[in-house]
Amino acid sequence: MKRFGTFSGVFVPSFEAILGAVLFLILPLLVGQVGMVNMLIIVVLANTATLATGFSIADSATNLADVGGGGMYAVSKQSLGRAFGGSIGVQIYIAQAVSIGFYCIGFAEPLEPLLRQFAPAAAIIEQYGLSSLQTRQVIATLFAVVGLIVALVGADFVSGLQMIILVVLSAAVLAIFVSPLMNPTYEGSRLFAAAPNLTGSGVRIGFAAAFAIFFPAVTGIDAGVGMSGSLKTPQRSLVIGTFAAIGVTTAVYLGVTVVFGFVDPQLLLPRNGQTVTTLDLFSQTPVLPLVLMAGILLATSSSALSYFLTAPRTLQALIADNVMPRQTGFLGRDFRAGGSEPRIAALLTFAITTGVIWSGDISFISMVVGICFLVVYGWVNFAAFLEHISGNPSFRPSSRGHWLISLYGFLLCLGIIALFNIWVGIAVLAFQVTIFSLILRYKTGSQLEGVWWGALFALMQWLFGRMGKIIQGTKNWRPIVGTFAFHDRPNQIDGMLEMGKRLAEYKGIVSMHVLADRGEDDAEIELRTPTTAHVLRYNGDSVNTMLSGIIQSVPAAGFGMNTVMLPVDPRFDAASLIEYALRLDKHVLLYKPAGMTEVDGVTRYNRIDVWWKGAENGSLMALLAHVVRYNDMKRKQTPSRIRFLRKLWGEESTDEARREMQELLRVARLDGEVVIIDQDDQPIAATVCSYSSDARLVFLGLPGKPAESGKAAGSLTRFFNIDRKIFQKNFEPYAQMPEMLFVKAAHVLDLRE
Repeated sequence: MKRFGTFSGVFVPSFEAILGAVLFLILPLLVGQVGMVNMLIIVVLANTATLATGFSIADSATNLADVGGGGMYAVSKQSLGRAFGGSIGVQIYIAQAVSIGFYCIGFAEPLEPLLRQFAPAAAIIEQYGLSSLQTRQVIATLFAVVGLIVALVGADFVSGLQMIILVVLSAAVLAIFVSPLMNPTYEGSRLFAAAPNLTGSGVRIGFAAAFAIFFPAVTGIDAGVGMSGSLKTPQRSLVIGTFAAIGVTTAVYLGVTVVFGFVDPQLLLPRNGQTVTTLDLFSQTPVLPLVLMAGILLATSSSALSYFLTAPRTLQALIADNVMPRQTGFLGRDFRAGGSEPRIAALLTFAITTGVIWSGDISFISMVVGICFLVVYGWVNFAAFLEHISGNPSFRPSSRGHWLISLYGFLLCLGIIALFNIWVGIAVLAFQVTIFSLILRYKTGSQLEGVWWGALFALMQWLFGRMGKIIQGTKNWRPIVGTFAFHDRPNQIDGMLEMGKRLAEYKGIVSMHVLADRGEDDAEIELRTPTTAHVLRYNGDSVNTMLSGIIQSVPAAGFGMNTVMLPVDPRFDAASLIEYALRLDKHVLLYKPAGMTEVDGVTRYNRIDVWWKGAENGSLMALLAHVVRYNDMKRKQTPSRIRFLRKLWGEESTDEARREMQELLRVARLDGEVVIIDQDDQPIAATVCSYSSDARLVFLGLPGKPAESGKAAGSLTRFFNIDRKIFQKNFEPYAQMPEMLFVKAAHVLDLRE
């Protein structure tokens, strides 16, 4: 049921969570150590992190029709997806539940010495032999039980208590502000000096250490945001309530820092190893100690109660979104039939709280939880940053945030994590990555949701724009391959898809197109077509016309194919298509699938054979062979051995030809074995079959000669005029050969680059 407004649902929980133990127990020491000026800077800098997070929350929340329960998890999952958002939600819940234990200990801290002065309580403590730590643990546990009971009663009751706490806490803060008018004494000296303590005194703890100690004080906005599922108008309340809480509490911390800046710095030095608190400073002043004690107790109790409400709701939201394992579904339920309060989740939260209380020294756990909150705040900022830069039309928040603000919040959170403990930060991030991986695998089918596609699209769009202003040249050449296969040849599709990956999966881009006649059955086509391929329909003999249009088309990003791979198939006029592609300066590969796996009982070896006749096709073939070998290695396959074969013609010398090839490979920085074949009367097909029948892949250049200068279409001055007779001959000599790529280069690549 959504029943809370901006003030009671967001402002009050955040206000009370921010103004806690640090304000009353630690701030005087910090001001005394680093001085008023440095402390004012720390307060402002720390609050910029929460202010940036507030803007990011506003951007995300006002872009949602329904925020839902879960607080920061709810606003982040919409942008980062269920898997990544779920990993954040799990982290938030753990941090919230553990934080209750800290606040319970904070509640017990000032009560423990008072109880020892109360005779009945002192007798019980002495009877059981409780140490100071054990006494605080007992007090904290009893308070946790009270908090659980209050949480089980319901959010309405807690909200009513928080209103009372707000009044007392405000009175305690007001008491600090009016204390200079009373000018009380402490340890025989006037508390306030005539001049402010601007630079600090005593043993300095340092600016960075002071910042790390103070920062957790300003992170309480999660207490209000966590009530998102119970707000009447969450989009409005989350924005106004969060900013109001940040603004008011920042003003309070700045004002109190100025007040403590006028305290005699000598009175702020630790006494007997104990930190001087506001209770100590005003111990000799009438009424003020009682008001401050009430403020401290109620501030810590309010924070604990706030998280007793928000933590179970975060877990309930995770369960409702099917992020948690199915077996945990009962945790999101209520005791009562038809009830909506997460009362069972509250019991689990109490169990975690009790474990924290009795864990002993909780200082390390406190740091870990503080880093968890920082990681969450960082991702909330990063989510808003991604939404801004993605440019998705769906991102239409009514707030006025800017991507720089969100980026600043994200980077500042990372910096503060490093300031706390970079190794613990890495461990927390590793835990989150583990949770993300589990949710991604078992809950979302390994599919990322959210803004990621839009952000990557925006990045690619920007990069493509920059690439259009850069001359590519041979040095930057990469295969951008468009492959085309007929749908009624499954072996052809499978072979070309695999070959396309070997050519371009890691060094370029490959797109698979399946050609299907319009009269063929849709279901049959879908059955035979890989999910990564695009189906292209053609009418009868119009396949050449369609392919010509596709080859010359330019994608929206201007990232068109530079290489076309076609099957050896009689259904299109390969000669005209190749000639047309060459006019467009696109390389052409004709693919022939493998024949028998063995020839004359000889098993084929993991070898690539490149038949060299010259640089016109040879340079491209050499480069493609190198790319295939590299991609095979990246795919965890045994790397292919490359062999360059050259058959002598005319008066060529064997030694001279070998030296030329070896020098070419050296200059081109290519690995490979050189094989020189003596001239004979055999046709090239017979020679190729004789030497390469035991290879895995064979590159062979297509014959042809350059057209005469000025005869090319348009402004082109050079293209290869294919000898059409080659396509009238039968490919039968190569039928039993391994996979072959017949290559025709549109231009010569300079292997020296």
